[in-house]
Amino acid sequence: MKRRFLVVFILICCVASMGFAASANEDLEIYMYLYENSRTVTDQFNILLVLQTRKLTGAGEFYAKAFNRLVNQIPNIQRSAPAVEKSAADDLAQTLAVLIGEEKYVTAAPDLWRAVGAFSAPLVKAEALISLGKLRATEFLDPVIRVLTDLNAAPPRGQEEAIAKGQVARGAIIALEKFRDEAGYLPVFIMSVGGYPERIKELAKVTLPIILEDPSALLTEQVIKSSSYAPSIKFVALQTIESANAPSASKATAAVASLSEGWRATTNDVRQRGEVARMRKTSIDMIRRYGTTDSAVYPLLERSYKEGLDDDEKLIAIQTLGTIASEDSAKNLNSFLMILIGKMQSGAITRTEGDMLRAIINAIGVAGKASSRSPLRAVIDSSTATNAVKTLANDALAKLPQ
Repeated sequence: MKRRFLVVFILICCVASMGFAASANEDLEIYMYLYENSRTVTDQFNILLVLQTRKLTGAGEFYAKAFNRLVNQIPNIQRSAPAVEKSAADDLAQTLAVLIGEEKYVTAAPDLWRAVGAFSAPLVKAEALISLGKLRATEFLDPVIRVLTDLNAAPPRGQEEAIAKGQVARGAIIALEKFRDEAGYLPVFIMSVGGYPERIKELAKVTLPIILEDPSALLTEQVIKSSSYAPSIKFVALQTIESANAPSASKATAAVASLSEGWRATTNDVRQRGEVARMRKTSIDMIRRYGTTDSAVYPLLERSYKEGLDDDEKLIAIQTLGTIASEDSAKNLNSFLMILIGKMQSGAITRTEGDMLRAIINAIGVAGKASSRSPLRAVIDSSTATNAVKTLANDALAKLPQ
């Protein structure tokens, strides 16, 4: 270590003393000469550190040549070099990868990708991946995606593996952010909900809108409707769509698909049933706010009303049918109301069903369809309905067209 600092100090002094007489190109030539005639990787790294402090322009070609040389040498270095040389090789590769990315030296892209496979050090892999993204080397987009896909498929076990894999994942995420290609969105999304350290998942989350501003179609088709993902991941996909800068119609489409998946999922686990119900309720609320013309929504909302896990789900399904305000939604509400009228007249209506009856009457008023006049009249004419319920029915009736 002392020798390294000594070499760096001498080189800085030598080049600085020539600074008034030598041009930037001549300075670069001096470093190239010193680098190419170095006996060890450690000395090469020392020289590069000095060159890095000089911030000379036009050094991209030199960095690329040095990197190519190192990538070609790394098998021999890893096989037979002393530990200090192996460590210096990792440091050198990492620094050169950064410098190549800063210089935007595109012709070095193949060597950057070779380095991802040739080096075992996670930070070297990470910086090589990041620089591929900076170079926008699109021929390596798919390989970078595969790196992150493979990491998603094998979450880390233990602290040491979490650190190592997390570093590589970070490099792949940043690279895909730089590429800004829709193809990179899904693996970054899966990383954001996977088994990696929280800092990596947070990086993935903030990267998503940079890669794709409106992910609604992608997440709806490839995650929410897919049989490959658990309901918990589908729910996160829905929440991501909700928070994205996407059109209301796209959000509604995702919500209908999510509600369908929420009824397709079956589990005996109480906690998971609760999570699935939350997904359904969020889906219904989005449908209420954004509307939909998809006829598939009616049997789904009917099921939430009749089989929902709790009263909240049933009530929001009723409200949403009212807000949709179509003939089909009115038909559903009329049917619900007639069933409850029958129970009310037979004295078999429960307190919860009484709450539902009032909610249905209000929703019918919101929907405002003439086809609801007869059911409301049945409430008003009922001998078992309370005055409060009859008042609600009269108010709803007043909102309907003649």
